[in-house]
Amino acid sequence: MVENKRKLMTDGGLASCGIPLLAMYSNLSSESILLEHDHGQYFEICYLKRGTQKYCVENEEYILHGGDVFITFPNENHSSGNDPQSRGCLYWIHIDSKCENLLGLDKNSTDVVINSLYAIKKRKFRIRDDISSKLISACTLAERRGTLDLIAAKALITVFLYDLINAESAPEYQNRISNPIAAAKEYIDDNVKEQLSLSTIADIVGFSLSHFKYKFTREIGMTPGEYIIQKKIYDSVSLLPERSLTYIAYEYSFSSPQHYSKNFKAVMGMTPKEYRKKMKDHPT
Repeated sequence: MVENKRKLMTDGGLASCGIPLLAMYSNLSSESILLEHDHGQYFEICYLKRGTQKYCVENEEYILHGGDVFITFPNENHSSGNDPQSRGCLYWIHIDSKCENLLGLDKNSTDVVINSLYAIKKRKFRIRDDISSKLISACTLAERRGTLDLIAAKALITVFLYDLINAESAPEYQNRISNPIAAAKEYIDDNVKEQLSLSTIADIVGFSLSHFKYKFTREIGMTPGEYIIQKKIYDSVSLLPERSLTYIAYEYSFSSPQHYSKNFKAVMGMTPKEYRKKMKDHPT
C-alpha cells in the first residue's frame, strides 16, 4: 500500500542563514485537520503543486489550487479550519524575519528582502512553473546536505524570493482560470448530484476529452475526476446528521454506500460515521 510522504529538511546548513525549515508532503489521502498555530518570527511560504488546500487566517478562508502560493506572516495564527489537509503535493519554507544575514546576504540586502516580504498584500496568488521549480529544486538539494548542494540551494531560494515578490502583482496571473474551465467547473458545481460524464463536459466547453483533462488539471490543480469526487463529498456533508449513508450515496450518484464511504475517507481523512460523531460531539 502506497502511503503519504512527508519530508522535513531542518538544520541542513540553512538554519544559520535564516531558513530553519524546508518541507514537502505528497498525500494520496487526506491528513488530519491543521490546528490553529503560528510560527513566531518566521514567514511561512507554501506552494501547492497539486490538489487543493484550505487555510483560515483571521476568520478569512483561502482555497488554494495547484499552482497557488500562500503566505503567512510572523506571529500570525492560521489553520485549515474544520477541513483536513487534502490530497495533493505541497512545498513550504520558513523565513526568519529576525535574521541579519538571510541566505548569506549582507544586512542591508537582508532588510530589503524582509521588508519586501512584509509589503506583500495578496497572501494567495499564482506563480509560474519556472518560479516554483526553484523552491522544489532547493528542497531536493537541501535534503542531500552536501556543501555545494547547500550553496546552490541558497542561490535558488534567493532567486525564488525575488521572483515571488515580483509575481504578486504580475497582471497575467490575476485571472488564471480560463472561461471554458470556469464554465466546466460551474457545470460540475450545479450538477454535483448527477452521474457526471467527462466527455459530456468536454463537449459542453468545446474541447476534446484529452485537452479538457489537461486544461482542467493545469488550471484547477487536480484532475476533473478528482474535483468531481471532492465536490460531491464536500456537498454531501450537510446531509450526514439526518440521512442514512445509503440515501446519501445514491443521492450523489455513487455506486454503493461502500463506494461513497471509501471516497469520503480519502477526501475527509475519516469515515462518514467518524465524521458524523465529530459533528455530534462538536456542533458549530
